[in-house]
Amino acid sequence: MKLWTTALLFYCCPALSCQWPELTFLVGVNKPPYIEVATKTGYELELLQQVSLKMHRCAVFLHTPNGRLLELFKQGQADFVSLQRTVPDGFSATLPYIHYENVLITRKDQQPPVKTLADLTGKRVLAFQNAHLFLPQDYAQLIPGFASYQEVVDQQQLPAMLLKNRVDVLVMDKNIFAYYYQQTAPGDTGLQQLPLFGTNSYHLLGQDSWLVQRFNQALVAFQQSPQYRQLQLKYFQQADQ
Repeated sequence: MKLWTTALLFYCCPALSCQWPELTFLVGVNKPPYIEVATKTGYELELLQQVSLKMHRCAVFLHTPNGRLLELFKQGQADFVSLQRTVPDGFSATLPYIHYENVLITRKDQQPPVKTLADLTGKRVLAFQNAHLFLPQDYAQLIPGFASYQEVVDQQQLPAMLLKNRVDVLVMDKNIFAYYYQQTAPGDTGLQQLPLFGTNSYHLLGQDSWLVQRFNQALVAFQQSPQYRQLQLKYFQQADQ
């Protein structure tokens, strides 16, 4: 299923107490626990805010769907663009600043059980948008053999779909799953995660190599601080992610 989304920019202003120059970031749309647009909170936003403050800058976030991030950045919309894995000509990459780990999620009583990617054949699979592009090629090649397959933007209802047996397998980031699973069925232990894809690391892109260097220095300083561990515990209940 293809979902088309109009790219809109939502402007998150810096804190009123911040008197330093602005540093603008093109980032994705609502994706808790990483980004919560309504409250201007989330792991990714707060991390970038803290790094910006160490640079004596005020972070400003421009939100747009992930598929439009690089396109808008090339038009000069911001100082940095988030969630990038390549380095096009003319741009500089920061150090990795965020990590995602996509997993398979099934019911513990799933029969026959899913233990490998090959076991997805004949299963009803629901995944995050563009999963076929971001996950290994082995996954994309298996999709024609699924009983049904959809990729969705809004992942809020995915745990409920699995709990109600409307699908057999979810494919999503483990932290996004944990966030919505806790909201949907707090205390439930009927689902399990299978870490078959490994961890993906993402960097920012910038056009100003000097600004990229300053960001890297500030990022390393923040990652070595107690506040970095506290931020991870706040959103993931564990550190070193």
